[in-house]
This record gives sequence, structure tokens and C-alpha cells, in this order.
Amino acid sequence: MAKITLLEMVQDILSDADGDDVNSINDTVESDQCARVVRDVYRQICDLHDLEHLRTVKPLEATSATTPNVMTRPEGMHTIEWVKYDKKVTAGGVQNFEVVDYMKPDDFMEMVHGYNTSDSTVTAVTLSTGVIIPVVNNRAPKYYTVMDAGSDELVFDAYNSALETNLQQSKSVAYGVLRPDLILADATVMVLPRHLETLVQREARAMYFDLYKDGVTREVDRTRRRAEVRAQRHRNIIRNTDNDNRPDYGRK
Repeated sequence: MAKITLLEMVQDILSDADGDDVNSINDTVESDQCARVVRDVYRQICDLHDLEHLRTVKPLEATSATTPNVMTRPEGMHTIEWVKYDKKVTAGGVQNFEVVDYMKPDDFMEMVHGYNTSDSTVTAVTLSTGVIIPVVNNRAPKYYTVMDAGSDELVFDAYNSALETNLQQSKSVAYGVLRPDLILADATVMVLPRHLETLVQREARAMYFDLYKDGVTREVDRTRRRAEVRAQRHRNIIRNTDNDNRPDYGRK
């Protein structure tokens, strides 16, 4: 079955709301409003549900020599399951990608505060928040953390200054779930499983009625709740409970 386009979804919602017939989401003010409601709901659904089909591997982004132990998450990555870094010890050595373990911020700070900044193998680094932390400068990282749930920055415990001025994109890899976005165009389709696509349509219909009509009707609310229950049931089946500590970059 072909996926429904954004235009078709907007047309269906406007039809239920006794709105004007449109041939494009840009035809009328209400069609534009409806499309934006669909996009908002789509983003919410993506943040709330496990998008297993969107798992991917991407490199982290490097920062600069002033923050040699800091990297940023790949654009659009919703959660990070694991991070690996090339821990080779010489510039011409064989690649040696190994897992860098995630550590909770309080445990991470407790660990790095045990480093002696008077030691030549330790460098004091000022983070973007203004916090200064000691960082080991003669080896590859073993641990990383995310200081703030809303931050894109991954803070590592070390970098090897003999090989690099800062942690490098080409030597990093992260595995996680991408957070797709919905482009406001007629032919746009949702990168979602069928049950979540249905939930977006039902939720968007309810929100549109609530915002721009006389409120949600009993039938609209009933169909929305059915879609929500089905999506929640499916979510519980596929949820992976082994990664509760992974960084979650969903914007709630």
C-alpha cells in the first residue's frame, strides 16, 4: 500500500472539518495551518516512540583545539546507543576502533576531578558552559558523558595530543536512531511505520479541530484514542530496556 502524502493527509483532515477543497498545502491559510499541525504532531510522535527502523551509524562532529575532548552528536540523531573511537597509538598504526563507555555526569565529574592538573599528562579544559575539567592528554578516551539532556555535546575524558589537537570526526563513530523531520511539501511522505503514521493522522486531526474548530468531536477523539492504544501496544513490544542510560536527544 502506497504511503499517504502530506497533501492527502491535509485534504482528509480539512474534509472532516468541512474546510475548502485544496490542491496544495499552500492553497489556503487553513491548509497551511493544517500542514503545520501535522508537522508538529509528527515531531512529537518521533520523540515519543522507538524508531527502530531508523537506526544508523554516523561519525561524531569534531569541535576545536580549545575543546579537544568535546565532540557533538550527528545532526538529526535522536538517541545514541554506543560510541566508538579509533584508539590506535601511532599515526601510521592499524585502526583500532573500540567502544567508549557512557558514564553518568556525576560519576564522570567525580572521576575527572581525581586527575592531577599539575601533571603534564593532564590538561584543564574549559567547556562551553564555563566549567573547567581536567582531561588526560596522552591516550584515547575511555569514557564520555552528556552534561545536559538538552546539549548536543559529548564530553570525553581524554584525547591523545601526540596524534591530534582534538578528537577527530574521522576517528569516531556513533550508532543510534535518527530523528526525521517533515518537509512542508505536497508530496512529502512520513518515514514512519504504518501504525505511527495512522497515529499522526488521528492526533493531527484532533489537534486541528481543537485549535481551529469548535473543539474535538467525540468521534474524532475516539479514533485518536484507538490509534494511540495501538501504537502504545506496539511500542511496548519492541522497546529495548537494556539501554536506559543512553543519551536521549529528543526534544520534548
